[in-house]
Amino acid sequence: MDEVWNKNLINIFSSPLTMSEFLTATILLDIIKLIISLSILTLTAYLLYSLNIIGFGLYLPMFVVDLLLFGWSVGFFIIGLMLRFGGHNLQELAWALLGFVAPFSCVYYPITSLPVWAQKIAIVLPTTYVFEEMRRFMFSHEVYWENLLLSTALNLIYLILSLLFIFLMFEKARETGKLAKMED
Repeated sequence: MDEVWNKNLINIFSSPLTMSEFLTATILLDIIKLIISLSILTLTAYLLYSLNIIGFGLYLPMFVVDLLLFGWSVGFFIIGLMLRFGGHNLQELAWALLGFVAPFSCVYYPITSLPVWAQKIAIVLPTTYVFEEMRRFMFSHEVYWENLLLSTALNLIYLILSLLFIFLMFEKARETGKLAKMED
């Protein structure tokens, strides 16, 4: 999304860089940003609020990886839409989609507090299982592995689908010339 906002996609894809290389670099950069951000936020939360996120122990990396995988899936999907239909027209979709997903992900409250129709949406989101297990661990120091495995499985399915989608949309954008119009 940075490349769309900075109007840099046409420069990137006019080079011999492949989509696979672009996505790999994006993922590596995201991991570096994540490590730096989590380090600063963990220290800040501990110093200001005495919140010890390290208390999650070995579960913390599992929670973070699952949330990161979902974020990549959503990001790749949105970038695919931007490539196909024009970048600047769909930028707001990235923020709107996050606002739509958060309540169904049970970030703020347990899934049982959702209406039945909303629970049906929540169970297809891998983030729901992560936040439910984080909440369970905070209150009982237990984690249901089945839920974490289900979250990871859903994430892998969504990640594969989003990667297929972005590659397909990239090719369509090249064929139709939309890629050259990303700068407008």
